Amino acid sequence: MKRPNVRIVHDATGWVLPDYSDLADCSTNYQREQDGRPACTGKAVWKVVEDYGLHLTIGFYCDADLPRKHRRRVNAALRAA
Repeated sequence: MKRPNVRIVHDATGWVLPDYSDLADCSTNYQREQDGRPACTGKAVWKVVEDYGLHLTIGFYCDADLPRKHRRRVNAALRAA
């Protein structure tokens, strides 16, 4: 499987997410609940866009919940800025 082209965007003010689910402020809360972890109480401040060519996936994450696989990319971008 081809690796996606990944773009990571940070917005310190948080992302306005539609209020149509029980995901609260951070869109990772559903997965946290499934894992038995406490809910994220912060705002979703990271947007991760993975472009697979035929489709995109977009995820919103709180600081503590940004997936480890993306942290290296973010840290490199912050050092370059």
